[in-house]
Amino acid sequence: MKACENKKEGGKRKFYEYLKKAVVTSLSHLKKKAEKEKINPLLDYDFRIDINKKSWNITPKLYYPVALFANMNLEEILKLPAVVSCMDFMVKNEFHKMIEMKITDKNGKIVDDVETYKRYLGYEIIGTFLMKYVDIKGFDYDEITFNSLYNELEEYIYTEGMEIIAIAPLLNFELEETERIDLGDFIIRKITEDEIKMLLSHGALGEPLFLPHGGFIDTIWCVELKVKFPSKRKQEDLTPHIERVITALRLFKKGSVQYSAILRYPKVWRTSWGSSGHRRVIHGPLYKLTNDDVESLKAFWSKFKSLNIQSYPFLDVTIRRFNFSYDRRFLEDKLIDFITAFEALFLKGVEGELSYRLALRCAYSLGKDGDERKRVFEILRNTYDARSKIVHGEPIQSKSFNKILNKLNLQSLTELSIQVEECLRESIKMFLDYLQSKSHDEILKEIDEEIIAGG
Repeated sequence: MKACENKKEGGKRKFYEYLKKAVVTSLSHLKKKAEKEKINPLLDYDFRIDINKKSWNITPKLYYPVALFANMNLEEILKLPAVVSCMDFMVKNEFHKMIEMKITDKNGKIVDDVETYKRYLGYEIIGTFLMKYVDIKGFDYDEITFNSLYNELEEYIYTEGMEIIAIAPLLNFELEETERIDLGDFIIRKITEDEIKMLLSHGALGEPLFLPHGGFIDTIWCVELKVKFPSKRKQEDLTPHIERVITALRLFKKGSVQYSAILRYPKVWRTSWGSSGHRRVIHGPLYKLTNDDVESLKAFWSKFKSLNIQSYPFLDVTIRRFNFSYDRRFLEDKLIDFITAFEALFLKGVEGELSYRLALRCAYSLGKDGDERKRVFEILRNTYDARSKIVHGEPIQSKSFNKILNKLNLQSLTELSIQVEECLRESIKMFLDYLQSKSHDEILKEIDEEIIAGG
């Protein structure tokens, strides 16, 4: 093992020297060529971000396309003796396997040719390194800049797999009294200016207002995940990872938190950024987290992530319906989702008196005393009745819905929806607790025994 590590470290030192010579030679070649061929400035645009005002605007800028110039002269660079030596070293040490490079012909057959791999390693490693370097420092060699880029490249090449950072901007969300919450598996923090620029350039950040040269940003907060993939080339969809975090936040406390996009990029050697839009319409109150929430959120996340929700079909249905309700525009659709979720939790194997059994089980689970149980029972039984009327086409403006609200001493279906949502949230959290040590059947049996005992 030690001999293997020593060999690896020796290989790194040799690669450093080969690459340094290749870069120094390439920069000298490019500088001489640039002195003969005038590089004309180009007009481009950049985003100027004001985090405090949640605004952005577009500003014009002149820049010299030195990276483009390097790329246009890459064929010449790859023929320079120092560069060829570096390419020979890389292919001899099977860098193409280390970075999982596979080249196919026009028929899709994998090419197994040393010269072909040498050429493509030149493009992918030396060419990319040069373009990154000249963008920062131009054609003059600088040891600090070289070492900084080299360290990233070395980590990328010699580390198995790839660590990806994914962020999701949080809509209708505020973090108060702190600027960062670290829960180990994910972080809630401010979006960086570079991330905002990339989201804007991909059209993936939902801005409520556009101006001719700028606009406003919905949020400055995001969830950040770091996911380690075993492959450098193949990564899975990160949407389920993000949505799991969003679900945990929604279950933790009330508030209509949503996310607008997912931006992903490598932790090191960032050669590409990927994004996908997930635009949402907000239907509900602002979601707030404060310092007082941090420890209880950590405890809840630890419990939530320990369960594989998909292995409990009833809980999977419940949580999907709970999440569906956040996208519903109409209150009647929310109520349908809520009752469907309650049925999956509390009505396994029940064939008759559904509304009664549902309301009774939920009341005994959530109520701390007789008055609370009676209130939860009345809310759930009447909501079940309202759901039945809705799915059979009765308009919510009808007198029968007013009777339900009067019976519960509520002013609107909005009030009813808020109370039912909170009952569902607490019910799901209760099942998450019980499922640490009990099955679904055992949980329901325990609830029924408590009802019979009058506990």
